[in-house]
Amino acid sequence: AVYSVIALLIVVFICRIMYGWALSSVVALGANIICNKIPGLAPRQRAICQSRPDAIIIIGEGAQLGINECQYQFRYGRWNCSALGERTVFGQELRVGSKEAAFTYAVTAAGVAHAVTAACSQGNLSHCGCDREKQGYHDQEEGWKWGGCSADVKYGVEFSRRFVDAREIKKNARRLMNLHNNEAGRKLQRPLMKSCPL
Repeated sequence: AVYSVIALLIVVFICRIMYGWALSSVVALGANIICNKIPGLAPRQRAICQSRPDAIIIIGEGAQLGINECQYQFRYGRWNCSALGERTVFGQELRVGSKEAAFTYAVTAAGVAHAVTAACSQGNLSHCGCDREKQGYHDQEEGWKWGGCSADVKYGVEFSRRFVDAREIKKNARRLMNLHNNEAGRKLQRPLMKSCPL
C-alpha cells in the first residue's frame, strides 16, 4: 500500500534527472528502457509510462507539487512533510494508516491531476488539450465569443486515477482507504482547477 506513493517519489527523482533532456531524447533513448529502470511501478503504471513517455515527467512534476503543498500546509506543525522523498523515513510514515498518510495520498493524487490538466491546457502533453465543452459560446447579439483554452479537468482527474490508483488493485481495507484518500484529493482539487487560471 505504501509503495504507490513511494513509486511516485521515485518518478519525481527520475524526472529530476530527465528534466534537462528534451522529450525527443527520452523517446530516442526508448520509453521501455527508461520505464523499466523506474523501480516500484505497478504493471499498469509501467504500461502508461511506456505508452506515454511525455506524461512521466508531468506525473513527477505533479507528485512534487503535492509534496511542496504538503510541506507548505504543515510548515509549522510537528509533522511537516519534510521527510517526504527520503525513502527510509518516508516508508515508515506511510506504513500506518494515519491522518498524515491520508493527506499524503490525497495531496499527491491531486498534484498529479493538477499537473496533467495544466500540461494539457498548455499544449505540453500529447493526446489531450483544452476542454471542448468550454472553448467558447454563441451570443445571440454578437455571435461567437471565443473562450480561450479551458482546462480539461476531467482528463487530468481521470489520468491521475489511472496512474496513481494503479497499485491499489487488491481490495483490502488499507488499499480501499488509499483509493478513498486519492479520490478525496482529486475531488478537492477539481473546483480549484475550474476557478483558478493555470
